[in-house]
Amino acid sequence: MNLSHVERYFADFLSAIESGEKIPLYGEEELTLPQNLFIIGTVNVDETTYMFSPKVLDRANVIEFETYSASDYMNSKINLNSPEGDIAYLENPLVGNEIRDYGIDELRDFFEDVTVDGEPFWNILTEEISTFQEILKESGFDFGFRVINEIVRFMAVAWEYEGKPPEFKNWKRYFDACIKQKLLPKLHGSEKIIGETLDKLYKKCVDNSFDTKETSKYPESTRKLKEMREVLRKQRYVSFIN
Repeated sequence: MNLSHVERYFADFLSAIESGEKIPLYGEEELTLPQNLFIIGTVNVDETTYMFSPKVLDRANVIEFETYSASDYMNSKINLNSPEGDIAYLENPLVGNEIRDYGIDELRDFFEDVTVDGEPFWNILTEEISTFQEILKESGFDFGFRVINEIVRFMAVAWEYEGKPPEFKNWKRYFDACIKQKLLPKLHGSEKIIGETLDKLYKKCVDNSFDTKETSKYPESTRKLKEMREVLRKQRYVSFIN
């Protein structure tokens, strides 16, 4: 999808996916996007890569695939085991599809009886999202209602995937994915612009535990932020795709 600027050839789709309106074609024809349509694209990261604009990133989740080592590949040591959990849920992309149309009031009602250690999960989620919003706002990477709604919808689907437990104890695993897939991809800039922001985000994700992926509050986001901080210190500029 990065062979050209996505905004130049995909603008009508981006608008129609969100608004539900038809896309005008040549002549008098119009194209309606059905509810069971999902757009998945790949991006090769190299010196020719066009990074997506905030307009695209606000409407998408960015999933990063790491490169396997040459040794593991050549000696067939790549782990191809199936993921754990509710595989049937994962294999049916239309399960929970109605959640995509939920507004914030419906989402609040959705989590009404869900708790974490006796505290309403909605309060915990609200506080976490607000904290990250405040940190990102300091360097001009604030986010609004669209991103908030998509994060909460992601968490709603995750809760369903977990079997709708009254105590959502595993919520950090999924919020970690939200941080890395929705918030961090928009970050880019010089050390002067985002250096302090990366430090604050890193501290928030580690959450005062030991400085390792295994013990941090949000391990995947911690690892990505550590990588971005190292690149920033060396090159004085960094982006999500480095």
